[in-house]
Amino acid sequence: MMSEIYDRQKVQEDLQRSEEFVDVFSKVVSGKAGYKTKIEMKPITTKCKSCGVILGEKQKFCHECGAKNEITEKTN
Repeated sequence: MMSEIYDRQKVQEDLQRSEEFVDVFSKVVSGKAGYKTKIEMKPITTKCKSCGVILGEKQKFCHECGAKNEITEKTN
């Protein structure tokens, strides 16, 4: 379940960083071509399945309870 959420967030993040998306979104927001909108993106967060503490992106184990983190690396 957690890996599915991570995969969807990764796809959305990749889409938002594409130049085509920024160009279309900027035109929709401003009504003008050539305007660049700044898009803020939230970092992907992972919670420990055992204790619920928020883990860093690259943490392999929970720093509170020692449980193994399922998502250990990002795919490009």
